[in-house]
Amino acid sequence: MKNIFIILIVFVTFVLNIQLVYAASQSDKSASESMADELVSYEEQFNDNTGGWEIFNLTMASARIEGGHYYIENKSETGELFILHHSDFPLGREFVIETSIKTVKASDNHSYGFVLGASDAGNSYVFEIRADEFYSIKRYHKGVSQELAGGRIRSRVFQKNSFNTLKLEKLGKKIRFYLNNYYIDEVSDITLFGKRVGFIVEGKSEIAIDYTRSQIWPD
Repeated sequence: MKNIFIILIVFVTFVLNIQLVYAASQSDKSASESMADELVSYEEQFNDNTGGWEIFNLTMASARIEGGHYYIENKSETGELFILHHSDFPLGREFVIETSIKTVKASDNHSYGFVLGASDAGNSYVFEIRADEFYSIKRYHKGVSQELAGGRIRSRVFQKNSFNTLKLEKLGKKIRFYLNNYYIDEVSDITLFGKRVGFIVEGKSEIAIDYTRSQIWPD
């Protein structure tokens, strides 16, 4: 119960102060509907903030774009920091999405990951890489996390001091997870909560995101 209380307290703090999500305009929705029968590709290089990612500098966390990277810092020793972005992902379609992340500075116990299919921080799926070279695939529902899969990352797959590529491939109700193009695990019977994607930083640490890239397959 102690861990749950910590998570809930952090959720309250970060949801109120940080988790700002962008709603799609009516023109965006019309455009996405017209592309339902097409292959849609999207890439964010973070050369600027035309994508509308959240930028802030608060006591407990910060986020900025600099030098072609998106930097997110969790300044708290404990707790999970979620940054979410409205991607307008069509939930019923198959897709591949990947991102490249590197730890810039960190305490001993930290992790980072990619957030998918979120309606908010407390209802989301997370693919997380830990400093001790374990991975974890989690489902958050009403603020409580459940590990769906996890384990030790194979030797030499994880690049500790370099950018690591996290890739997720949705096929029907199954999602496959890859790290640096190596198959890691998969989870079946997935029903996504919403269309938001983003990042999670756990423990006192700062990460840099090099890019996000996605392809959405036709119906």
